[in-house]
Amino acid sequence: MKKREMKIARGYDPKTQGKIGLFAAEFDDQLERLKKEVGSLTVDQLEWQQKPGMNTIGMLMAHLSLVEVWWIKIAPNQIEWEPKGKALIQKICGIEDDGLPVPAEGVHPIYLKGSTAEKYLAILAKGRHVIHTEMKKWRDRDLDKLYTLAKTNHFSRTWTLYHVLEHFASHFGQILLVKHLMRDAGVLAKASEAK
Repeated sequence: MKKREMKIARGYDPKTQGKIGLFAAEFDDQLERLKKEVGSLTVDQLEWQQKPGMNTIGMLMAHLSLVEVWWIKIAPNQIEWEPKGKALIQKICGIEDDGLPVPAEGVHPIYLKGSTAEKYLAILAKGRHVIHTEMKKWRDRDLDKLYTLAKTNHFSRTWTLYHVLEHFASHFGQILLVKHLMRDAGVLAKASEAK
């Protein structure tokens, strides 16, 4: 019988950060799963679109990192997007845009062109390092306190952690769907052909 469990991530205090540490472990689990799915993709596969206006896997990977940094490092510190938030994203991730939302006839953005799986995973790793550093400053007792953006929008850190997790999982599912579409289009070998 297999044993399945999830423990809080290393570096989090189980007494004061049990909930936060569990979210951190869940984030890292999702990232490890993503790495296994995208690590061997070529640049052409990372930039593949079923048709113009659809997201590429590369765009989605860049988007995942930018969103994590925005919601965990920038937003809870009540830093607005322009100009400081955007500058922090650029400094941390090395890019300030992910191409999303893609226009109706849009293609893979020029500033991401030629990026390898290693580059996208490095962007994700930089962002993940920053959010872990930030989350380690948080305490479970503060999760329900609200922060404000744009003067009228209020968010709790609990909602923020949930949103980042469900956002990552949703786009990970989208990445898996794009891989399925690539197999159907003959751009990616089917599992039976790859062996």
